[in-house]
Amino acid sequence: PVANATTVTKGNVVELNANGGAIVSPVGQTVKVNHFVALETVANAGALGALTVPVAVAGHFVTVVAGAAIQPGANVVASAAVAGRVITMAGANTADQIVGIYWGKEGGTIAKAGGAPYLESFTDGADFPPSDAAAGDVIEVQLVD
Repeated sequence: PVANATTVTKGNVVELNANGGAIVSPVGQTVKVNHFVALETVANAGALGALTVPVAVAGHFVTVVAGAAIQPGANVVASAAVAGRVITMAGANTADQIVGIYWGKEGGTIAKAGGAPYLESFTDGADFPPSDAAAGDVIEVQLVD
């Protein structure tokens, strides 16, 4: 169930609030809660649970957005600056805040044609190679408990 008056965007790291409603993981990250990743965008303008959002749970590989530079194999936690994104676990974080493990980022490039009809093309440069991620990159994370 999605919390009342809440929008969850596809790819956001989410958690359940004290009332059991799904919310985007806040920048002041909650400890000792499970984290999930939203698989669809859901805007719940109604009461708690009026709408639900499908989520990926621990053990699944998902794509999320990096909130800062991240090296492959690093434990990631909810971003301290942008809700719903992930950053590398730092000294101030505890093990119960870990969302997952970063393995790689999208390897392709998107090019837009220079003239009408401005078609886009995608060149695959090997999916999710193990390389450093920068803020804003779409990355692959393995969710953990």
